[in-house]
Amino acid sequence: MSLGACDAPKREELTGLQQRLDALVAEQGELRKQTDALTEDLRMQKEDAAARATAQASALEAAKVELAAVQAQVTALAAKPVEPLRPVVAGRPDPTARYDVKLGEAAADGSADAKVTIVIFSDFQCPFCARVQDTLEELQRAYGSDLRLVAKHNPLSFHTSADGAARAAEAAGKQGKFWEMHDKLYENIKALGQSDLEGYAKELGLDVAQFRRDMDDATIRARIDADIRQAKELGATGTPSFFINGKYLAGAQPAASFRAIIDAEIVEADRLVAAGTARSGIYDALMATAKPGAGVVPGR
Repeated sequence: MSLGACDAPKREELTGLQQRLDALVAEQGELRKQTDALTEDLRMQKEDAAARATAQASALEAAKVELAAVQAQVTALAAKPVEPLRPVVAGRPDPTARYDVKLGEAAADGSADAKVTIVIFSDFQCPFCARVQDTLEELQRAYGSDLRLVAKHNPLSFHTSADGAARAAEAAGKQGKFWEMHDKLYENIKALGQSDLEGYAKELGLDVAQFRRDMDDATIRARIDADIRQAKELGATGTPSFFINGKYLAGAQPAASFRAIIDAEIVEADRLVAAGTARSGIYDALMATAKPGAGVVPGR
């Protein structure tokens, strides 16, 4: 057997092995390409996820900053006094001004050295005056000795029983029962005839004969007339009208409207006390620089 004849099968076997090896190398190359493609895809996905996470973190921080700004605005608005919704009308008080409101001998409920004095012009037949009584009681409980109420009369002409009720309150005051009669009248604003008033006087334990005489007393008539003139001079034509350390507030407002002014006035009162003003002199000190009434022409 020749050498060439003997080597032919081995050559064919080697050729077959080489072909399989080439196929494996080609397959390995394809697998490497697929692996590289998958690796690149994963890398891009990770980068995209990281970018999204960074963007979300930035958006979250921006939202936190914006929320803090909004919360600061809400806090500032909550602390801001309630502004009047109605424009200032000629001859009517400006809610931002302080007016000189003389107390005279009006009945007062609260400490004489209170930081805040609310002067009330009211009408015992006025449903709005009756409605605000619960609010005033709430404020008295909340502020205690820092708050004093002073009652003034402004019986409106179209309330035919209001004048008699005002005289009844003052007559009861002659016997030390002004505020008790005050409350009784507001509890019964639809029953203010003379017999009703005398019935309330009896319920309060007053000397009814004296009460009747005092209702007709010229001194009481003059006091009520003086309150009516004062209300006109101040421009407080409606009821109820309030002057909180001289600051005007009209109508049966919610407690929050009163609190906004009262809280600001307590700060001002504390400033005066820190500067040397006695607590008992706070109201007079504030009135010393207050304006004349809106219904008064200076120098008239």
